[in-house]
Amino acid sequence: MRVRPKPHQLEIRLTFNILTLTRFTGIDTDGDMKISMAELTAAQPRIGTYLNQHIHVEINRQKAMLGSGVRFEPLWPEAAQTPPMTEIEYAARNVDVTLVQTIEGKVLEDFWLGFEIFEQTGPMQTIHGVFEQDGQIEDVTFSVQEPEYLYDTGFADDPFVQEAEKKQKAGENIPALPPATFAAASSYGAPAATVAPGTAGNPEVKLANPTESQDTTTPPSSERWWMVRAVVIMIMLVVGRKMQLSARAKRVSTRRRPRPRSK
Repeated sequence: MRVRPKPHQLEIRLTFNILTLTRFTGIDTDGDMKISMAELTAAQPRIGTYLNQHIHVEINRQKAMLGSGVRFEPLWPEAAQTPPMTEIEYAARNVDVTLVQTIEGKVLEDFWLGFEIFEQTGPMQTIHGVFEQDGQIEDVTFSVQEPEYLYDTGFADDPFVQEAEKKQKAGENIPALPPATFAAASSYGAPAATVAPGTAGNPEVKLANPTESQDTTTPPSSERWWMVRAVVIMIMLVVGRKMQLSARAKRVSTRRRPRPRSK
């Protein structure tokens, strides 16, 4: 299993061999002891329903689904031309099942996964989970003894995510300049000259000369000082982000705990 959390999306990709899928739902519908690509394709909705019923998900402490859109991808060459497969053949062939859940109106703060497929797969089955976020990779093993896991994304406290959320919400409220109005200003705070519509080719209209109208009350060093401050702030944000990711990685091993599920 590969899990990729994003601020407003949770993507889960599960990789099964076809033999395991036959334990979730009937695929060989004609009973010839073989599985054709047509039978595998027809079984996809039933497989998606089974996974949503037996892999439990809670997003931000609320019961949810794995995902409404299920995408299947055979992992062998020229899968569409594959002839009907015997058990020996399809037991060695894998299929990716990708489910995507979109979180509307709020940030993905945490999510909990609980597996109830071990009755069908057998008690010796294990699931290797890989959680990928912001370049960090975390390995989690699910088994009949440890079938569940709670993952804290940290997005709610992430200053970069918070800033992006603010910009997204305020983006529609930023007034735009009139399209026919242009302003010209000097490099160091000189007064700007406004060109009205239809005067761009008028020789009588003159722009302010930056050299002549430079405001001596705002020296160039002031602008350099603000640039230095901006660079320092960016460095502090990046360092803080790295420290946050480092702290999150250190507390990974303590996040597994049972969660009661609402019925």
